[in-house]
Amino acid sequence: MDIANNKPLRKPLTFYLVAAGYLVAMVLNIFQIYSLDRDIYPHDVLFIILYPVAAYGIFKVKRWGWYLVVGHILFLLIINVVLAMRLGYVIDALFIQLNLLLVFFLWYFLRSSVRSPFHNPALRWWERQHTRYGATFEVTLRKASDPALSVDGINLSSRGCFVKLADDQNVALHDHVEVELKYDEFEPLHARGRVTWVTGGSEFNPKGAGIAFSRPDRANRLLLKAIMRVVRDRGVKTSENTAPA
Repeated sequence: MDIANNKPLRKPLTFYLVAAGYLVAMVLNIFQIYSLDRDIYPHDVLFIILYPVAAYGIFKVKRWGWYLVVGHILFLLIINVVLAMRLGYVIDALFIQLNLLLVFFLWYFLRSSVRSPFHNPALRWWERQHTRYGATFEVTLRKASDPALSVDGINLSSRGCFVKLADDQNVALHDHVEVELKYDEFEPLHARGRVTWVTGGSEFNPKGAGIAFSRPDRANRLLLKAIMRVVRDRGVKTSENTAPA
């Protein structure tokens, strides 16, 4: 049974929220300086410049943007703790809430499913040129030194597929595998593939892996085209955040 989902591919909402949050923080920083009628120090200028830069990096999903945000959060946590210990308000409720929020954002951006698109452009599913279609099919993955893995595919494109992994099944990013794909009544498709995306499972993604097909031989290219014609005719374009090629 194929899975219908016709919503357009979208960037995760959190990226927009964090980018907007940094712009709001810049405005609040300027307002704070103005309302206190104090001098502007060099570090004020630095932070005012960094806020929109970080917002741009997150919005565009740049690798340096990820490092900038993570570094900024760590800096704020350290500064908050140092100042709190010096000024004696470590047990203040607002201080605890603020730092718990910073820890949450740090945890979020360190997660594999969020971190990976910043470090590998191929995993930015909203920029994908090859449309994915929701489908169910059987896949066997083989590596020379490991036992074969029998897994279920959940979406397919002309360049790759996404497969779900059981709790006791694992593949590594950039692994090269032999792929045997069985869809509907077609003969099995055979192709070499490379693991381009691995997720441990989250509210956005099932545990699984995105497999990009290397160029198959002529017979398997024709078979893949025939399979994709049937899949496209069933009209089940998918916008899940799982990421095949």
